[in-house]
Amino acid sequence: MVTTTHFAFALFTLVNLSTQTLNSLLQKSYDGSTLFLWLWYLATLDYDAAPQRKPDGTGQDATRAPIDPSFSSPFIGQSLVGVTQWLRNKPKSVDLDGRYFGILDKQAEKSAKIALCRVEDQERKGGVATCVLVKAEQSTLFLAGLDSDLDWD
Repeated sequence: MVTTTHFAFALFTLVNLSTQTLNSLLQKSYDGSTLFLWLWYLATLDYDAAPQRKPDGTGQDATRAPIDPSFSSPFIGQSLVGVTQWLRNKPKSVDLDGRYFGILDKQAEKSAKIALCRVEDQERKGGVATCVLVKAEQSTLFLAGLDSDLDWD
């Protein structure tokens, strides 16, 4: 497993996508990154399965393609509010960014795009999430360049 100083980012699959599609999106995200890191973690309900924070502050690769053919997202049919809640409830030991995450919906299969989302400040914006669509191959570059205080309004 490769170590990194970058957080991994949760990737929630809200619709039923084939393993082939998920592998393709993960691979495109990796290939488009100049960092050569697997930054997306295909989220499951089990926080223990997520990348864990290490005492020395280094991170680790998240989900690598190819994924297990039996993978099935527990978030199918859930809303943006539901996945945001999962992210807010993650234990401190989980090495996932707490503000930015990704969504795979019907657009993912048709256009190979990932919805990059940001949990907004509770006090200023009510804690809702805002999202922008980006090509899978640009997603990790976009995430690696974000500052957690950046406003994209």
